[in-house]
Amino acid sequence: MTTSGNDAFLGYGLLRPFVRDKKSDWASAGGVRLVRAALGQILGTRADSDFSQGELPWRTEFGSLLHLIRHRNNDETTRELARVHIANALARWEPRARLTGVKIVSESAGDQRDVVTAIRVYFDLVKHNVPGNAVMLQGLEVEVPLG
Repeated sequence: MTTSGNDAFLGYGLLRPFVRDKKSDWASAGGVRLVRAALGQILGTRADSDFSQGELPWRTEFGSLLHLIRHRNNDETTRELARVHIANALARWEPRARLTGVKIVSESAGDQRDVVTAIRVYFDLVKHNVPGNAVMLQGLEVEVPLG
């Protein structure tokens, strides 16, 4: 139930969206699988904005602003706004990943009026524990510069 020594600082926890594992328990993992699940959780959660309330009542600022571009014209401006919302959310909420790219692809799905937009996020994992990583580890120290 633990991650390997190389990526133990990435943590171990429940995967989201919640799914059952082979033991009829909630699926959990560590390392890159946990970070990937956290990225999906961040991007799929509505954050507080000037126009809407955040989805989580106990932490309204958590998440991304991707929901603000839903039902907008699928043009270059909207795609660039999506990239900005993704970069801002991941920089703020996920210190274990460094965004390296965002690819947004739009395709017609059957009928020409039905357009599906897929967002693919590319990232690198941090190699060492960093300040802001919310993972609690025994015996690990992180030096934080003061000023």
